[in-house]
Amino acid sequence: MTEAAITLTNVSKAVAGRQLLRDISFTVEARSLVSLIGPNGAGKSTLVKIILGLDPHHEGAITFAENERVQYIPQQSSFDRYQLPLSVHEYLSIGSTALFSGLTTQPDFSAALEHVGVAADKLKQSFSSLSGGERQRVAIARALLADPTILVLDEPLAAVDYSSRAGLYELIRHLQQDHKMTVLLVSHDIESVVALSDKVLCLNQTLHEDCHPTQLTKDGIAQIMHHHC
Repeated sequence: MTEAAITLTNVSKAVAGRQLLRDISFTVEARSLVSLIGPNGAGKSTLVKIILGLDPHHEGAITFAENERVQYIPQQSSFDRYQLPLSVHEYLSIGSTALFSGLTTQPDFSAALEHVGVAADKLKQSFSSLSGGERQRVAIARALLADPTILVLDEPLAAVDYSSRAGLYELIRHLQQDHKMTVLLVSHDIESVVALSDKVLCLNQTLHEDCHPTQLTKDGIAQIMHHHC
């Protein structure tokens, strides 16, 4: 039996009398790819914050297997609200002082970029000038520098044009399968994540684990989103 990398047990959260999450229990098996889907307002972001330990005000428990290292890759926006003039090199360097303190060599940013399919000559380019797909790949590269065992990706294709999506999904699957990583993927792109995922979790305050519609038509997928999610 495969070991669970993440286990949620009876997780609930209410704010000002409003129930955001109700009795959420599931496991993410080690080295699997699990997608969390649901409509806006379903509680996906709330649940991710709880899993990451950013929101301690909830009922229930979240446990990780021993020696797991988690990296979170937030949603990339097409608009940089901070307008920071960061180069790709500077973006990759954020947090590296603490992350790599004590190491005798600095991380190889060129190799990190090439591993995720971005040319090394992009290091001097402005991060904000990259395409949505390139920004997402650079964000993944930065996360990988920490040598994680678990990746949590929040809407990784939100700012990515349609033509670049297949390549990004291939990269995510490559990390999960070839690098033996555990991936929790939050997405609205149900038709794509179904084929990609080992398990699909449908969330709308409560949870439905039995919604991996691999044999469904588009109408069937829409029905699941309306009735289960």
